[in-house]
Amino acid sequence: MNEQNLSENLRDIRALEPIDDISLYLFIIAVTFVVLIIGSLLYALIKGLRKKRAIDLRKKVLQKLKEVEFDDPKDAAYKVSKYARFLAQDERSQKMLEQLLPKLEKYKYAKDVPEFDDESINYYHLFLKSVDE
Repeated sequence: MNEQNLSENLRDIRALEPIDDISLYLFIIAVTFVVLIIGSLLYALIKGLRKKRAIDLRKKVLQKLKEVEFDDPKDAAYKVSKYARFLAQDERSQKMLEQLLPKLEKYKYAKDVPEFDDESINYYHLFLKSVDE
C-alpha cells in the first residue's frame, strides 16, 4: 500500500517546463555596450595624445630650424632642407620650400662652398615666417 500510494504521488509531479530567460542576451548586450564605450574612449585618448605629440614634435623641429647656424653653410643647408621638409605641410609653405631648396643646392654638394648669400637667407626667413604662423 505504501508503494502504491507512493507511485500515485509520483504521477502528480509534472515534467519540467521551459522558462523564458533572456538574461544571457542582456549580459551579452551589456558587455558589448561597455566594450564599445571603453574602446571609443581609448580611441579618443590615443588620438588626442598623438595630436599633442605631433604638435610638440613640430615645435621642436621649428625650434631646431630657427637655431640653425650659418657659420658652416654646408651643414646649415642640409639641416634647413631636412627640417623644412618636415614642417612644410600646407600649400603656402610647400611653395616656399620649392623656392628655397634650389637656393640650398649650391651649398650641399660642392666640396668648397661659398658663404650664404642674402637671397638664400631671405628665402629661409620667408619660409620660417610661413611655417611659424
